[in-house]
Amino acid sequence: MISLVWLKRDLRINDHAPIHFAAQSMRPVLCLYVIEPEYWCLDDTSERQFRFVAQALRSLATQLERIGGRLLVRRGEVCDILARIHLHAPIHTLYSHQETGNSWTYSRDNQVFSWCRERSIAIATYRQQAVFRGAIERDHWQTKAQHWLKQPQLESPTHLTSLLSHHDGLALLDHYPGNDNLIASGAQHGAHACALATQQSFLATRMHYYRGGISSVLSAPTRCSRLSPYLAYGVISLRESIQSLGAIKGPAGHKRAVLARLHWHSHFVQKLESEPSYCEHAVHRDLIHLRAEQFDQQQFLAWCQGQTGVPFIDACMRFLHHYGWINFRMRAMLIAYASYQLWLDWRQPAAFLAAQFVDYEPGIHYPQVQMQSGCTGINPWRMYNPVTQGQKYDPHGHFIRRWLPELSKVPSAYVHTPWLYNGLSHDTYPHPSVLPDIALRQAKARIADYYQRHVNSRETARVGHQHGSRKRQPKATRKTKSSKQLGLF
Repeated sequence: MISLVWLKRDLRINDHAPIHFAAQSMRPVLCLYVIEPEYWCLDDTSERQFRFVAQALRSLATQLERIGGRLLVRRGEVCDILARIHLHAPIHTLYSHQETGNSWTYSRDNQVFSWCRERSIAIATYRQQAVFRGAIERDHWQTKAQHWLKQPQLESPTHLTSLLSHHDGLALLDHYPGNDNLIASGAQHGAHACALATQQSFLATRMHYYRGGISSVLSAPTRCSRLSPYLAYGVISLRESIQSLGAIKGPAGHKRAVLARLHWHSHFVQKLESEPSYCEHAVHRDLIHLRAEQFDQQQFLAWCQGQTGVPFIDACMRFLHHYGWINFRMRAMLIAYASYQLWLDWRQPAAFLAAQFVDYEPGIHYPQVQMQSGCTGINPWRMYNPVTQGQKYDPHGHFIRRWLPELSKVPSAYVHTPWLYNGLSHDTYPHPSVLPDIALRQAKARIADYYQRHVNSRETARVGHQHGSRKRQPKATRKTKSSKQLGLF
């Protein structure tokens, strides 16, 4: 009989509980990754994500080989693959990490575990984030999370007794099974060595410019940690990142800011774990039908393509198309613009952005989208004027001209509002379907009216009790802007 390690979003050997404990089982170990075509055809997945995963898996194969392990890659439905393996090499225990994903992965996990129980196969699951299953009392969550994150990392095994003599199925990683063509030519590489290099460069130098540098789209690519895709797919563990940061000497203010965001990673994932429907409808039940009366497909497509006619919105979207990443403030602005100025229901924009993000983490993405679109009922409405945002973070229009070459000859005085410039043809760059400041005022009135007529205080209290942060906030001496808009690293 064998110990089977089912790999999902945990593509590493360090601080990896399933591999660690499977190695101690005294049975041959099989490390399995299944390429699931149905998953890769979902609206929130993409080829850019698959390529990153493929790179991480090839790197993992090399790491496993150093300790005697081998990687098996198969394509199909997980239960079918397990059945074929079980027929030839009976499975004693299935080892895996808990995954907090979308509704599809939740259903798939239940199917796999039911298949195992029907065959008396033992199941061993472990958390890789400070996320807890079952009924969670938020008043005590912070203490539990801190305790787990401070536990020592699990060492990678020095030796694995592998069932296989060689890697099998790695060629399948060359063939994307999805139906999109969302390739990000500027995306980060998924190899473990790249993760370590990114972490090291951040801890050594880039962290010193973290505070004050992560909001601007001009400075954020180097000032942010850029660890998000490696954390999303478990190329490095959250605990490893937090403890590595805690072990170094560095500027205290910047260090505290990074640690706060790393801790909030699990806070947001816990929201989806506690309420799996978070990715399908508004967490505040009175807000499920907000904006549901219409959906302007033409407006949505223009937003997706970076053709809204609002330069800073379009430049950020085209930047995202190329890199598969953009800093958190710009993510918030993009979804807020779709939700408020364009008055689009949040779900289609959320799925589109998820597919664009190489670092897509469902437990962070969907709670943040609902927060930015005004669907939680417990957070302030976060409305951005993209003209003033552009003027603040790209005052000379360099970023806009880089990503919107059609505006290269527009004078700086008009680069943020080209619809006011008579020298630009609409054939060159579209006129906005809505004017941002007017649409913003209209959105404020519409959402205030909806809240007044439909939102019940008891439901708001329920959401706050189940999902609200219990962390005490320091007293502010002045009004701050979007204090809870924490970065996605």
